[in-house]
Amino acid sequence: MKPVSRRTLDWIYSVLLLAIVLISWGCIIYASMVSARRQLRKKYPDKIFGTNENL
Repeated sequence: MKPVSRRTLDWIYSVLLLAIVLISWGCIIYASMVSARRQLRKKYPDKIFGTNENL
């Protein structure tokens, strides 16, 4: 196997770090949406949240 240059390794590590950051932010945003829906359901139990009512 051919040795990989330092520049290539830095690029790969940067892409991996960016992917990890984006995935973690996605999880945080998703969890906050779920939490908000849960709180809205507690406050307004007779409403339906998360669906488009214009369909």
